[in-house]
Amino acid sequence: MKIEPTKIELVHNPTAGAEEHEAEHLTELLKAAGYKVYYGSSKKKILKKVAVDSRLIVVAGGDGTVRKSIIALLDKKMKYKRPIAILPLGTANNIASSLKIEENLKLNVDAWRKEKLQKLDVGLAKTKKEEEYFIESFGFGLFPALVKWMDEQARTPAEDPEDEVRQAHNALLHLSKHYETFEATLVNDGKEISGKFLMLELLNISRLGPKLELAKNANPGDGKLELIMVKENQRPQLIKYFEEIIAGKKPVFPIKSVPVTQLKLSVTCKDLHVDDELKDTKFHTWDISVLPNLFDVVLTN
Repeated sequence: MKIEPTKIELVHNPTAGAEEHEAEHLTELLKAAGYKVYYGSSKKKILKKVAVDSRLIVVAGGDGTVRKSIIALLDKKMKYKRPIAILPLGTANNIASSLKIEENLKLNVDAWRKEKLQKLDVGLAKTKKEEEYFIESFGFGLFPALVKWMDEQARTPAEDPEDEVRQAHNALLHLSKHYETFEATLVNDGKEISGKFLMLELLNISRLGPKLELAKNANPGDGKLELIMVKENQRPQLIKYFEEIIAGKKPVFPIKSVPVTQLKLSVTCKDLHVDDELKDTKFHTWDISVLPNLFDVVLTN
């Protein structure tokens, strides 16, 4: 009796990765592993239609492609909910790395048969008129300033991704020395914290930016976010951390994160990011919460 191949939806960023990550090579890899592939480019209408008999939604690309795919599923009100498998093809791959997902594509695909799943939460930040969902992080200060700086740099497609990471580390060292602090007030579990800060970040995963593990204890499926607050008087610790990174060491991030489920944040800073995107906002008070266990992600280790 002929065994029918398992059907999967493939969302692929055609500009991510090397030649072996092109659509033809990926679909051949998946077919050889016993899958029938419904292909869709992330550059077009993402997940416009999902076949009812698809078993998995496979996302091949970097963190931005993973985020776009998950937000697209949210926009469809979970109508097309399937387990999500990630083929990490980006520069940082923070989501995949935080979940310890295999970078070797063949080993990654072979592991899907084990059906080992991890719950994935989604963060939600709201004002009176705005609503932002995030998979990785939501924050003010240093890291959106880095994104703004990186967007202004002239880069070519041939640039070594590791050169880009090193460039970002050097930029963070410069920013940690010179970035102007901002005032903020946070209310967490009835306790108020006020002060001047270099950065405020709410992480759903352990890693942020150019491959930096900032919240080692983050669990993207525990219904909590990890809050990182770097105050004005902690600037020397931050500078030392980036100096050690640039020197090739592997330091532990010196500011411990705080687990939160809900947070009210009033902030004067205009440098805001949602995952890897900069955002403009006129609102300075945010209610931040967690939408728990919305998705399943296929693990490979």
